[in-house]
Amino acid sequence: MVIAGLIAVTSQGCKKDDDTIEYIIKVDSITHADTIMAADGFEVHFYGKIGDNDCFEFSRFLNGFGPSEINVTVYGLETVRDDCQGGPVMLNGKGAVYFDMTPGDWTIRVLQPEGVTPIESSVFVK
Repeated sequence: MVIAGLIAVTSQGCKKDDDTIEYIIKVDSITHADTIMAADGFEVHFYGKIGDNDCFEFSRFLNGFGPSEINVTVYGLETVRDDCQGGPVMLNGKGAVYFDMTPGDWTIRVLQPEGVTPIESSVFVK
């Protein structure tokens, strides 16, 4: 069965243009239900620092699906400019929702920037 992933994403801040740099966000932790019904959407919330000021923003989730696994990479954008303000920008539980998961044990793996160990977690689908 093919897994359909639908991502609930709302973008904020600057548009992507020639003065932006996309990078992988280091995710500190994730939260999600331990058990779900196959008919339900499976929501994962991500936490970590996007960047130091308003020149940084969340960009997107990139998902890869395998047999009973979801690999997620979280991307941010840095807008290169001289007038960056504010304090740290955080993920604050930004969510991704996945549908059509088959029953059984699933592994969620959050891929990280080079040199950082991926986060792994599991969910049981009834």
